[in-house]
Amino acid sequence: MPKDPAEPNKAPSRQGGESEWIVVKNKSRASRNRPPRRPQAHHLSKQPLDEDGVNPPRSPSDIEAEYRKIRSQWEQTSCYSQLCQLVAANADSARCLSHAVCLGIGTFDPPDGGWESKRRTFIQLTAFLVMVEEIERITKASITCYFQEPIFSQSDIDFIRNLGHQVVDSPDGFGKVDSHSLLFGVHLYRPIYVSALHTLPAIFVGTGWHVWDQVTLTQTDDLENLKHMETSYTKTPFPEDSSTTAFSSTSIYWQPPGSSEPPSAPAKSPET
Repeated sequence: MPKDPAEPNKAPSRQGGESEWIVVKNKSRASRNRPPRRPQAHHLSKQPLDEDGVNPPRSPSDIEAEYRKIRSQWEQTSCYSQLCQLVAANADSARCLSHAVCLGIGTFDPPDGGWESKRRTFIQLTAFLVMVEEIERITKASITCYFQEPIFSQSDIDFIRNLGHQVVDSPDGFGKVDSHSLLFGVHLYRPIYVSALHTLPAIFVGTGWHVWDQVTLTQTDDLENLKHMETSYTKTPFPEDSSTTAFSSTSIYWQPPGSSEPPSAPAKSPET
């Protein structure tokens, strides 16, 4: 029996004879437009909060695992390759280095678990260590790394020490800055820069003089050494990309090529 064109919603049964039919139901418009079923709550669960409503501290090994993952991802970016190229191009500025000082990098395990701030901290750590490792590779010299961060948790401290570096109390880190040091301090408050730049480092990574010069409303000489580096050091912008603000408004100051010591800053006039 031929199919009746007046019954478009029917189709021949596979099991019956030619005279048997089954009804095929159209899917309603509502079912086509229905959003997909949401995952069950247990698939979206986060790390359980403690009684104060904050994330419990993570172990140093957990922090290191996340660091390794983020570092691996960052090393695939153009920022990584550009930073390595900058270090190679300014290698003469680094030949006198014996140590590196990292100030105020932040915690790797914020109580609220904030992803963006944590990611910035890991990226800044990665960039600092990449600079140190590249300088060590070029100069064939070992560089001691010091970290000063008052908000470090014990897990943060153990994580840094497990990487083979030293954590010092504030203000001891400021005293580590000298003419044989790399000073790394990104997005710090002005008083921190003032304390750290009590002398001229061989290399400085941080907020450039041009930024402070634009926001300073009164005449002050508290950042005289930074102003001096602006005119006597080689200055390059820190490589950055649109995925993070980790290095916005950040510059690298390299002492003049071939110098074994940074150029002396002008003596300050005695106050009257």
